[in-house]
Amino acid sequence: METLLSFVESNGQVVSFGLISIAFFCISWVVIGVVKQLFYLYQRNFYQQVDKGLRDVVVMMEPGQVFTLTLVTAILVVPLLFWLTNFVIALLVGVVIFVAPSFVLKMMKKRRSDEFVEQLPDALSSISSSLRSGLNLVKAFQQVAKNQPQPLAQEFTQVLVEYRVGTDLGDSLDAMAKRIGRDDLLLMNSAIKISRTVGGNLADTLEVLSKTLREKSKVEGKIRALTSMGKAQGTLATFFPVFIGYVFYKIEPQAMSMLFTTKLGWIWLSVMIMMSLMAYFMIQKIVNVDV
Repeated sequence: METLLSFVESNGQVVSFGLISIAFFCISWVVIGVVKQLFYLYQRNFYQQVDKGLRDVVVMMEPGQVFTLTLVTAILVVPLLFWLTNFVIALLVGVVIFVAPSFVLKMMKKRRSDEFVEQLPDALSSISSSLRSGLNLVKAFQQVAKNQPQPLAQEFTQVLVEYRVGTDLGDSLDAMAKRIGRDDLLLMNSAIKISRTVGGNLADTLEVLSKTLREKSKVEGKIRALTSMGKAQGTLATFFPVFIGYVFYKIEPQAMSMLFTTKLGWIWLSVMIMMSLMAYFMIQKIVNVDV
């Protein structure tokens, strides 16, 4: 024991360095393990969301390819921005890069669904005409897939492919409705299922549904035109205070810096952000009219 104490006293710096190195190694090992688990969790959620998004927009890519592209983009862009600007901007851009694929796929799905719904009345009229001419429902779908524009033709082609490999036609239509995610398509599927189950004149039903969807589209267009000003006001009410705050910061940087450096400033800044967000969501709730 005395020998050990004397060794520690005589080699205090070496012992301290060794203990610090061991502690640093242990902390680094724990941090690396946590980072790996978070990375694997993000990768799994990324694969699930992107895989669903790619199937919804019928894009022939693998989630792994999108993940690799996202990771490479982040590795190239974030260090460059850190070198050119600062850590905060580089961090924000890195977060945007990793979130962007899911957001872009959602926007693509919405745009594709809107185009599908716009083309659906013409497709229903075409199916109705084909049924009146003596074709069965599957042959009518083939005419739609052949003559209608994208993305409607692509979706009906997918339904026909699934039907040829043995999937029930109702299940294929339900899968298409799930990909599109609009109530208009559920009406068509319900009419077809009821007609196949209990009978009836499906051609007349689809023709009436086509006219109804056209009228619905006209009403929705009028509502969008009437509420566009309210939506613009909501956006302006949210982002205009940010612009004014930036102008004031350039004019009086010392006074405005108190918003970010004092507790009272943080409180008032939080109140302003909450009120702006509440105003935005309240205005959007008022102007979003469901037909």
